Amino acid sequence: MKVKLIDLAWAAVSMFIIGFSYLHGHLLYGLVAVYALMALIFIGHIIAVKKELKNNIAVYGTITDYFIKDKGRHFYPVVKYTTEEGRDVTSTYSVQDNKKRYEIGSEEMICYDPRDPMSFYFSGREDELTRDYQRFLIIGGIIALVLIVVASLT
Repeated sequence: MKVKLIDLAWAAVSMFIIGFSYLHGHLLYGLVAVYALMALIFIGHIIAVKKELKNNIAVYGTITDYFIKDKGRHFYPVVKYTTEEGRDVTSTYSVQDNKKRYEIGSEEMICYDPRDPMSFYFSGREDELTRDYQRFLIIGGIIALVLIVVASLT
């Protein structure tokens, strides 16, 4: 895994917030502040993804195979489709599933990014692209609320 400059910057900012809040006796508030900043970044990412989806093109694709990972626990359908420009594309879906949702040989509606035709999602399953961010927001929000309550009681 390649560490990007933004990851290092985020780590430095987080450590500064945690250190500063700890130094001043408010560590729980520092943890909540880190969550709040991450939540803002994730909300921005969700908005950007949903905005990009509006430019995608819908076509039918054929399920040709499955990429199987983690000893058969995760399945990634391999789909072949033709772009509007006539380019034949075979690509693996980037979101894992715990079952083989589609029959090999079946045709499914997919939406691909015209700027990057290898990137696609299944029509009607757009929420899978931001699901992990939404889970973080909900679970992290509950934890942040608990921390705020605990901090206010101490």
